[in-house]
Amino acid sequence: MRKYLHAVLLLSCGILAAALLPAQIATREPVNLKLFVSPLVGPDADLVKSVRAKLIGNLEKQGISVTGSKEDADAILNGSGIMQTATNFRGRPQIHVLGSMRLVNKNGVALWAGDVSSGSFAISESASFVEIVTKKVAGALAEESKRRNSEPVAQTISSDI
Repeated sequence: MRKYLHAVLLLSCGILAAALLPAQIATREPVNLKLFVSPLVGPDADLVKSVRAKLIGNLEKQGISVTGSKEDADAILNGSGIMQTATNFRGRPQIHVLGSMRLVNKNGVALWAGDVSSGSFAISESASFVEIVTKKVAGALAEESKRRNSEPVAQTISSDI
């Protein structure tokens, strides 16, 4: 009898968590900044283009507006990286993506910078890399958007003397 009670309680918690998760995701503040993703730099031109395209797609899925012009952008994402091939403990080739990324606002102030590498156990190394960068960029843009929205607006005082 106790086994079933524990199973029912565990199942109930799982259902409750699954019901609350979409509500938590939906309450995230929208980012109203435009982002320009600079062409990435790396030794493998095809991989670099692929990673940039995946990155742009992932950012847009997160609700971030990606523009094709630096002049229209509120922030610019730059980066360069390499792809390393190594042999894992089973003797199979394993690819690892490592990149240095930097997000700056239109005034050149760094909003985020970091070295990012693909996950150790990722099925797709480039997708893992893109997912990590997307999360960092989305967080930094949300903070920048919040900061901009909370800045006091200059008011003009007029006097009729």
